[in-house]
Amino acid sequence: MKKILRDTCILAALMILCVFLISIIWSGLTSEIMLVIKLFGLALILSSINFFIDEVSTLSILSSYIVKYFAVTAIVMLYGFIVGWFFTSNFWMAFIYVGVVAVLGYFLDSFKTKKDVEFINKKIESRKAAKGSV
Repeated sequence: MKKILRDTCILAALMILCVFLISIIWSGLTSEIMLVIKLFGLALILSSINFFIDEVSTLSILSSYIVKYFAVTAIVMLYGFIVGWFFTSNFWMAFIYVGVVAVLGYFLDSFKTKKDVEFINKKIESRKAAKGSV
């Protein structure tokens, strides 16, 4: 299931990029296309930050999620100010946007982790059973 979901997301991203590339060639950069390009840029930055935190951090899972939440929120605020998404009067919205995505990401991650644990446990049990029958 996770392969189907991953492949679907990758295919959707490729489709969006191809459609937008043709649209850029045909009619130039529209505000909608610029928004998607900015979102892809932000996603690249955030994925890099999350990867970096995972690689260098020795924090517990909960602490890691908290650090990631505040790091991602800070990056989203900074990026939002740079590209004009946020103004000083509504910067707090970044906490809400990141919070919603973080909660969804947490549930997806915990679901994936649970499935991985179940798979590993089945493999261990099958190896124990195979060893016991020898």
